[in-house]
Amino acid sequence: MKFAAAYEQSRDAVYGYLVYMTRDASLAEDLSQEVFLRMFLHLDKFRGEAKVRTWALRIARNVFLSYAKKKRPCLLEEQEWEPEADVDRNLPEEEMLRKEEAQRVRECLMCLGEQERTVLLLRDFEELSYEEAAKIMNLTAEVVKSRLYRARKKFRRIYEAGGEGGW
Repeated sequence: MKFAAAYEQSRDAVYGYLVYMTRDASLAEDLSQEVFLRMFLHLDKFRGEAKVRTWALRIARNVFLSYAKKKRPCLLEEQEWEPEADVDRNLPEEEMLRKEEAQRVRECLMCLGEQERTVLLLRDFEELSYEEAAKIMNLTAEVVKSRLYRARKKFRRIYEAGGEGGW
């Protein structure tokens, strides 16, 4: 496998995962670079037992966890609802509503712990199989199913409560 092909297959998924986990595009870019450096250095160890995107997301999760444990442990915890008013009010109404909804989803995701956020992102946003998510999270598919059920339930409660921690 060539690095360019591995990069093309996984760059959007890696960056998207890291943006959601960190809430910081600049930090997500930096962590993405670390992910791709690790992929480049260890490409010869990729055995093809999983898809390249699955392998890349596992590395991304490990990079995120390592960074968060050392520099920002708060990223691993559930956080309070903190609405951000960064939506440009000069946009057409439909576009503004779409951006507000996307922001609300991101904020609700941050009310979840790292494990809950990760399982939701991998299954519902990246649309990975239970088995692929399990490989990334180093769990069994059954545990992923269970955590996903609980994470969806908790997310729904937060979302329906307006994100005000009504779980």
